[in-house]
Amino acid sequence: MPYKEKSTAFGRKDFLSSTIKNIPPTGRLKNKRLENNATACDIIHWATWSRFSGSKATGTIADGNGNSVDVSMSSNFDFSSTPTIYNYWLFSYYPTPIPNETVPKTTWSAGNGGSTNMTFSQPVTNPVLLIASLGQTGQRVTLGFSLPYVVLYDGGAMSYDNSTSITGEEGYAIIMFPGNSKNVVITSTTPEDYTNITWGLSLPAFPVNITETASSCGSTTVTASGGTSYIWNGGDNRYSATNTFHTNGQYIVTAKNADGCSVSVSKQIDVHVSPTVTVKGNLTGCGSVTATASVDNAVSYQWNGGNTPNSASNTFRASGRYTVIVTDMYQCQATRWIDVIVNKPVVPVINITASPSGQICSGIPVTYSASISNGGDSPELSWLKNGTPVGAGKTYTATDLASGDKIECALASHIPCAVPARLISNSIIADVNATPTITISQRFVIDGRSSSVQLNPVVNGNIASYLWTPAEGLSNPNIPDPIASPRFTTDYTLTVVSAAGCQATAPVRVLVLKDIMIPNTFTPNGDGVNDTWEITNLADFPKATIDIYNRYGASIYHSIGYVRPWNGIYNGKELPAGTYYYLINLKDQVHGAKSGWVTILR
Repeated sequence: MPYKEKSTAFGRKDFLSSTIKNIPPTGRLKNKRLENNATACDIIHWATWSRFSGSKATGTIADGNGNSVDVSMSSNFDFSSTPTIYNYWLFSYYPTPIPNETVPKTTWSAGNGGSTNMTFSQPVTNPVLLIASLGQTGQRVTLGFSLPYVVLYDGGAMSYDNSTSITGEEGYAIIMFPGNSKNVVITSTTPEDYTNITWGLSLPAFPVNITETASSCGSTTVTASGGTSYIWNGGDNRYSATNTFHTNGQYIVTAKNADGCSVSVSKQIDVHVSPTVTVKGNLTGCGSVTATASVDNAVSYQWNGGNTPNSASNTFRASGRYTVIVTDMYQCQATRWIDVIVNKPVVPVINITASPSGQICSGIPVTYSASISNGGDSPELSWLKNGTPVGAGKTYTATDLASGDKIECALASHIPCAVPARLISNSIIADVNATPTITISQRFVIDGRSSSVQLNPVVNGNIASYLWTPAEGLSNPNIPDPIASPRFTTDYTLTVVSAAGCQATAPVRVLVLKDIMIPNTFTPNGDGVNDTWEITNLADFPKATIDIYNRYGASIYHSIGYVRPWNGIYNGKELPAGTYYYLINLKDQVHGAKSGWVTILR
């Protein structure tokens, strides 16, 4: 970026320098002052700068009332200083003297976030900013301000973009921020070799007041007083003391008195426009719906229906679209419509049934089913046994009922406007009859000492009938204790039915023991025929012991019971063909021990 040439005296710049070579000589320099500031009416008290440390610069200003105000600047670049104002001579046409002393030297900051924060130690009136050498020829620099400004002095090469933006191409100006403030933020997006700036306070030559004289919907009228002529920076009547505005904003009026002095003041103008209506309340309800409209400074409400159409809060008892017109104190009106849904109350119904119903026998499962209406899309069902939750869903099956148990179902309806939303079904009281019990503890055996045995189960309950099956070998199948004379082992079943119709069953085996039949050969060769030593009827003697020995008397097989017949294996190896000797003790008082030989053929 081109360097700004400076003479050793810091007071002038070489006219041949490319940055200002087109500026005419001093005697013909057309520096400009605003016409309404042609006389030295406004006294400016300028800052004396005392410290520059990194990104901060500090100084003080005497406000003319005997008070000292601290002023500080902070930025995202480092401040330095120059002992005089660059091209100070360009400010020589300003009506009042400007001290040519040490002032801050800024380079501004490029890109997003370039910001300089200027803060006074207390609120001040009309802070003034002097800008010397903003940008340079061919390099424009733009500054933005957080407050609107007016131009007190135009030293040339400045573009006043709007009330909060200024652009310089080696520009010089003095601007003021009318009104009371404590802080001004300057934003920058273009880097700069440097610009001199300094701050001051402008004491108004005379007081100027702005008062609101009329306000209506869409416009606000204010009147300035204290001067003889006025210029506003906006409004319908810019050159009149009384001006009307239609847009919110911070507006500035510059007033001139009879002596030709000018004073600029600012005022925030708030134009009243159509308000925004807010409506609160649940617009869907049962039987009725209440909605409340709200507008700041409202003076009247007008609904097109409802119980209280002239109130902010209105109750509706029928569905439909309703409109409210609200008028505020400035006669601004706003309209808002709402859709109201009013549902009629509905009565949920729930009923339960049992299957089987009526009297039941203990231990019999009973399934209860619920039928509902007006339950909504997803009704909640909770089954209760004696008031305690035991299940959910449309059915519930109970297997442990006792007489007097009360079964109910609670319904939580999700249909809008259900009244009541939760209810209990009808009750079903369990009527449970005891089921008979059968106990058979004796082992029934016919072992040759007799040809029959009497069956004698222990049966509890009010029994109406007995039935033994099968009937073969029984003296009477319809009595509790018949005589059993089966020819072979038989499994019988006793079925009893109580007087209440409850039945119970129990099995019993009558074991008919017959002598065992022992083969003397078998062929364990894996052909699926006679591969094991099968002993007929031995399974009826579960306590029997079986021992087999070789010809030397060594034990090669021992078993209690004969669940798995011998296959000619000893210690995991096949025994050789030959004769082996056995001893079988049936552990029975009638049938004695058996001994003999058996031959393995391979």
